[in-house]
Amino acid sequence: MLLKSVLIGFLSFSILHADMLKECKNEADRISGCVEREYHDNGKFWVDTPYKNGKIEGIEKWYYENGNISAEIPFKNDEREGMTKWYYRNGNLESETPYKNGKIEGIIKEYYENGNLKAETPFNNNGVNGDMKLYTEDKKLLALIKAENHKFISGKCFNDKVLTDKELKEMRRDGSIERAIIYLKEICLKSDSK
Repeated sequence: MLLKSVLIGFLSFSILHADMLKECKNEADRISGCVEREYHDNGKFWVDTPYKNGKIEGIEKWYYENGNISAEIPFKNDEREGMTKWYYRNGNLESETPYKNGKIEGIIKEYYENGNLKAETPFNNNGVNGDMKLYTEDKKLLALIKAENHKFISGKCFNDKVLTDKELKEMRRDGSIERAIIYLKEICLKSDSK
């Protein structure tokens, strides 16, 4: 029981201490540990960047003008490390991007504003590699795209319609998941209604 109380006390202190870091005023503060703050025009926090030993260390937080969290970006030794999260203004998760040693490594997940999964994109070796899954806003699998070395090599709609090289190239043209989904809806849903 005593051990449990000590552990709870330590965790509470650690959490409070992280929120109580002093604001950075100079390089000495960045070495000892501080938070560099940037503000919106309305005076509310915009970005909180934690420093330790002169490097960004901890979770950088971005905020909307209304005070809601916009992003949480973990850093270790000045490099992104861990799961970066971006949020919609309504507070729902917009995306999760895993970082390792400053590079994207793992499955990037993007979400619709209603909270449903929009896309899962495997990313490693500085590119999209593996099976990318795209979903409709009502949670249905729209298409599966195979990628190698950041290039789409094949794809298939939920109804087994095989995507042509031309369709894959067009889908990839602007790089936006949002536009890819709109384009795929036209192709996949049109072929499904025949």
